[in-house]
Amino acid sequence: MTKEIQARERILNAAKKLFSKKGYEKVTVREIAKEANCSHTSIYVYFKDKRNLLEELAKRPLDTLLKEMNSILTNDAFSPKQKLIRISQTFVHFGLCHRNLYQAFINYDASRVDIMATKWELNEKRLQLFESLKAAVAKNFPEWDKSQLLEFSRMLYYMLHGIIMTYKDVEERVIEIERRVFPIVKKSVNYLVKGVKTSESSQGVSSYL
Repeated sequence: MTKEIQARERILNAAKKLFSKKGYEKVTVREIAKEANCSHTSIYVYFKDKRNLLEELAKRPLDTLLKEMNSILTNDAFSPKQKLIRISQTFVHFGLCHRNLYQAFINYDASRVDIMATKWELNEKRLQLFESLKAAVAKNFPEWDKSQLLEFSRMLYYMLHGIIMTYKDVEERVIEIERRVFPIVKKSVNYLVKGVKTSESSQGVSSYL
């Protein structure tokens, strides 16, 4: 490993440690430099700014999550509802595994999901994740228009996000949390899908959402 690669990895590790401990917005480039045992100006040799550091840290985890979600989405062994449940559980698993960085990875300076144009690569990955979630919803409601799909997908995301944030500061092991939470995610998705379909048949989805 060259000195340049070593320095870059040292800076990334320092940023990850500080972002996890203090939160992305509270950490300065000078603090990262001190933790990485380098000058703050040397950080700009490898990274454009602090946002670029976050982007580099988030890239691999988000790519892995997107790959897992799309794998579920294209697996014909699962029914549409099973796909939605599994994708929801996969997102919760991601959030719990990265709970110290979850808000920075998913929420910091995020674009609206109904506006696809963005200049930040990290937001492009976030939008791709939401599109995968929306695609899973669409398989359950193929007759819906874009507005209905967006509303239900947002509602589902808010629920999943709330579950993750509930355990953000808990030291409990992920597997122990998931034993309790995954059945709740499954029931919640079942209730949401069943509730909307029941309402749809009686008074229309727009009145339900």
